[in-house]
Amino acid sequence: YYISEAIVFGPEDSGSETAPVTYAAYPDERPIVHGGRAVTDWRKDGSFWVADIPAVKDGSWEFSALWVNGERCQPARTPNATNPAGDEPTDADYFYAAGPVMEKDPASGKEDRSATRFYYREGDLDAWGSLKDATFVVFHSWATALLRPKDIDVNERIISFTGPTRWGFCRWRSDQRYFVEHLFEGLDQPGEWFLNREEGRLYYIPRPGEDMETAEAIAPVAKQLVVLEGKPAEGQFVSHLTFRGLHMLYTEYSVKPEGHSDGQAASSVPAAFQGTGARHCNVEYCTIGHVGTYGVWFRTGCQDNRLFHCELVDLGAGGVRIGESGDPPSENEAALRNVIDNNFIHDAGRIFRSAVGVWIGRSSYNTISHNEICDIRYSGLSIGWSWGYAPSSANHNIIEFNHVHHVGHGQLSDMGVIYTLGVSPGTVIRNNVFHDSMSNPRVSGGWGVYTDEGSSDILVENNIVYNTLTGTFHQHYGRENVLRNNVFAYSHSRGQLIRSREEDHVSFIFERNIVLFNNGQLLGSTWKNGNWKLDHNCYWDTSGYELDFAGRTLEQWQAEGHDVHSIVADPLFVDAQNADFRLKPDSPAFDLGFVPIDTSEVGLYGEPEWVARPKQIEREPFSPPAPPEPTTINDGFEDTAVGHTPSGAQANEEGAGTIRVTDETAATGTRCLKFMDAPGLERAYNPHLVYNPHLRRGTAVASCALRLEPGAILYHEWRDSSSPYRVGPSIWFDAEGNLSSRGNVLMKVPHSTWFTLQIACGLGRQADGTYDLTVTVGDDEQQCFEALSCGSPAFNRLEWFGFVANAQAAVISYLDDVALTTQ
Repeated sequence: YYISEAIVFGPEDSGSETAPVTYAAYPDERPIVHGGRAVTDWRKDGSFWVADIPAVKDGSWEFSALWVNGERCQPARTPNATNPAGDEPTDADYFYAAGPVMEKDPASGKEDRSATRFYYREGDLDAWGSLKDATFVVFHSWATALLRPKDIDVNERIISFTGPTRWGFCRWRSDQRYFVEHLFEGLDQPGEWFLNREEGRLYYIPRPGEDMETAEAIAPVAKQLVVLEGKPAEGQFVSHLTFRGLHMLYTEYSVKPEGHSDGQAASSVPAAFQGTGARHCNVEYCTIGHVGTYGVWFRTGCQDNRLFHCELVDLGAGGVRIGESGDPPSENEAALRNVIDNNFIHDAGRIFRSAVGVWIGRSSYNTISHNEICDIRYSGLSIGWSWGYAPSSANHNIIEFNHVHHVGHGQLSDMGVIYTLGVSPGTVIRNNVFHDSMSNPRVSGGWGVYTDEGSSDILVENNIVYNTLTGTFHQHYGRENVLRNNVFAYSHSRGQLIRSREEDHVSFIFERNIVLFNNGQLLGSTWKNGNWKLDHNCYWDTSGYELDFAGRTLEQWQAEGHDVHSIVADPLFVDAQNADFRLKPDSPAFDLGFVPIDTSEVGLYGEPEWVARPKQIEREPFSPPAPPEPTTINDGFEDTAVGHTPSGAQANEEGAGTIRVTDETAATGTRCLKFMDAPGLERAYNPHLVYNPHLRRGTAVASCALRLEPGAILYHEWRDSSSPYRVGPSIWFDAEGNLSSRGNVLMKVPHSTWFTLQIACGLGRQADGTYDLTVTVGDDEQQCFEALSCGSPAFNRLEWFGFVANAQAAVISYLDDVALTTQ
């Protein structure tokens, strides 16, 4: 059934409780509501296949997606993606901004990052002939912006856009990631295509095995497929309709001329199947796929509807949305009591990468159960839509028996397998299996259970959470959430349990949980004020490192009243190395009151072939993350291009405060690193450079060359990953060139002159709370300072190795020949 616009059902099309109306597949038939149109009459033209489309040339048809033989094709892109859909990207997958363009607000006079233009790096962009057709996909932390180019200044290397992005460019990093697609000059890979709108000509490079004389090529026409259009504010509803066994395929969603930039979760993007004022309607045994938007949205006034036994696949945005981003004005307009049960939702975020598997906005009493949700490019589930502690209309939502996994895929950050917001009394997250949350490591994190801003009164119990990038549980801030009888296992970095903001109430209650890890990192971020309750937990680190409780030993931690009845012991899982988290009969966790978690009912249920469908996706078998490898440093910056940031370290810049390789001077060779400090920065510690060496044993020996220009203030510091972090060696230079350690002036170094530092500090069992420093200025004799006190006497591991420009003035420092090793 080919359509060019949605099939609309109004209140007059409703059934009733005693006489419901069903639209169903005839037995053994496969009816398709088809929003696409075939592209035919292909001809070979050099390395391309070409099809002329008169409707495109006359302006009556424009599309932004293409499928060949049922497989989504990639708009011509540069740089090319390493993997399909851009998953697990490498550094070569992107261009990187050279920095923000700073603009002054005429009203306030304040200078800030532009939201419409940025500096690009030399050689990345050009005044391409098809630039006006292109879309720039720009990565912020947890969202992407799809932007249309307006102008390019090749002399100043500034790219400008037709509309603003949500945040000023380079807010999170000065080298913000982006790529360009729908660009003819990027058409160079099999599976890529380009539409020349002026000529009405479609170009395509076939994938291996595709014959364009026989292949089915589909481009989308309809923007939606089925719409239930009630008027809930007026008490008019679409009710008692069932759609069963239908295939709803192919929709278009073009980026507007001013571009597209959502704040979070692609929350402005509609759905292929969309209801407003729908009551007691069912969508069951259906397939919704190859769409440019979300799959299903039960929005304003949708109550008591059900999505059951459906497959939602190949989604431009996400899977399912329930409710709105604002509070309902009336009871009739509230979205309530909708059920999303036994669905397979996968391969989402193909256009709008910040979309989620299932999104509940300001909506209550919904049930999300027995779903398999995977291959989402942001969070798997997002529950609630209120930042902070204001009363919320999202409560009593039940999230149970879902299998949610393989989210993020290295593309976005600040995400979770499940993500929550706001005050949510009665909301329960139970009996789920959550795993493989892999955010992009350049910005923020990827967690398992992520209770974000204001998340409160949520019960999290009987879940298994494992294999995340930066923590299996993270609470940004919230009140009295309860986490009990869960398994949290194998976060790769930053800690297993993360607590960000300190507040004057109990953040959460964490009891009868098992925490398993292998990297010596248990607690991350902020554990200072004691406003949490942890007890009756079992902790086990297979690496053999002594457990660190936010800078305390277990005995010190317990003396403060935390984890008084908890244990450090092997929980005796059947085979945690292969993600079998059943407990052996003699597990010590049973003595803590831990109840075995039965996962047999998690995920899809029903016909064997239905239950087996997710297993058809081939994946690498699970293995625990390797503990972070100790890293040595040996960089004179000779291999980094002038004007670029160094590889292997994180250059944290802000506005005019930058860190770039220069050839203006060097201690050795021809290049070094230039720190350009600036006045008026929001963060005094910017710009700063950080390495993460992960050194824990032996004696760490570091050296570097420095040159400070007049007025420069800079410090070099070693830290661990505790919360609060413990400081090791800490060497400060003030504006007059005085070198000090812990406030004690040791000597004075001359300005505009290269000098070297050498530092030796014991780690692990060799740590004694002191370090040795040697300073050499030019050809002068070395000055040695032995047994200087570390910032913390308990410092014994090196996780953060940094150089911080701290002047808040337009002054310059240079760094060269950075080296770090252990003996």
